[in-house]
Amino acid sequence: MWVFVFLTACALGIAALARGRGGNPTLFGSLVVAGYFLGWIAGQSFGTESVIPLVLPWAMVGLVAFATRFILGAGKPKPDSMWSCPNCNMVNESSYVVCQACQRPWTPA
Repeated sequence: MWVFVFLTACALGIAALARGRGGNPTLFGSLVVAGYFLGWIAGQSFGTESVIPLVLPWAMVGLVAFATRFILGAGKPKPDSMWSCPNCNMVNESSYVVCQACQRPWTPA
């Protein structure tokens, strides 16, 4: 049961990060869940005596998180520090290229 709770929390967190980086949150949340289950299926081939069936699914989730954080939006211009949205005045983190409140993209001044 705890696995599904933790997987849901990971999927929601990575989806929120993807939204902030300019990606599709539904796609990245789905990739987290699909990656976990593909890792679980692949890990079953190693048998129950190995630690790989426990580690591989979470490694797949970590791979999606890594790609979301470091690859998604890498070619887009980024703010140097925290920035204020001109539309709603929300102060956003420097790693976000989309406003967390109103979804307006950051534009260089």
